[in-house]
Amino acid sequence: MRRRPEGTEVWNSRNRSAAGSLFERLVLDEEDRETDRNTSEVQGTVRSIKRHLMRLLNARAGGAASAPELGLVDFNVSSVESNDLTQHIAASIRRCIDTYEPRVKVRAVECSRDPDRPLDLNFRIAAEVPARSGNEMVQIDLLMRDGRAAHIL
Repeated sequence: MRRRPEGTEVWNSRNRSAAGSLFERLVLDEEDRETDRNTSEVQGTVRSIKRHLMRLLNARAGGAASAPELGLVDFNVSSVESNDLTQHIAASIRRCIDTYEPRVKVRAVECSRDPDRPLDLNFRIAAEVPARSGNEMVQIDLLMRDGRAAHIL
């Protein structure tokens, strides 16, 4: 491995506290990440996709000047009727993933409600993820809580 010049400080890129070269930050991230030798290629890809979807689905449309459509739409819009809300959210999730996550081909986004938790919305995303042997079907469970936060289960 190449030696860093003296005085160069590189911190973990997740902290974003200090900067090094992009390569040095990527190496630090790889060293921090626990890798399981038994993890398949698809499982690693799905983990990466889930991390990206967490960031993507917790963003709000209009929040980024460079990409105004990035993120989910505001669900408090008065033009959406309450009985259409879950369909509207599912369509927004699908559009967001189709547009900003190229590794995934969404096949379906379905909503289910938990009668014990009426304010939580559960979505199941059926998608195809590329693998060496072709595409593999995966399911990603998404929990929307407090009307905003998306949690990948």
